[in-house]
Amino acid sequence: MSLVDPVYAQWLMADCLWALATDAAGDARWGSTGMVKVRQTRLATRADAEAEAARQLAFMGGPLAIDSHLLTGTWAAFRGRVITITGNRLGYQDGKDVFVLGAEDDRAAGTSRVTVLVRL
Repeated sequence: MSLVDPVYAQWLMADCLWALATDAAGDARWGSTGMVKVRQTRLATRADAEAEAARQLAFMGGPLAIDSHLLTGTWAAFRGRVITITGNRLGYQDGKDVFVLGAEDDRAAGTSRVTVLVRL
């Protein structure tokens, strides 16, 4: 009987499949005090998960600011995700990737107050 790598066996038995992404610059700067994010999504392939992880790692570098937007639709499901917002002012004309901190959906009005982190 051949032995299975324990990490691979753990991956196979997990409730969901997972991919790990690290940022060498962040690791060097923050060490063990750095932030670890775990995100469970509906992405079907490992390549898609790795691409999303790389997108989030690229977004988190540099100074950040908190913005609040009144958007149409419901956005509560997007908490903890990076989305692109396009608007006609405040530097959003070409679209900006933002990290959704929170969203308060008003289903009666069809709008949502979305609070985001945005790179300066």
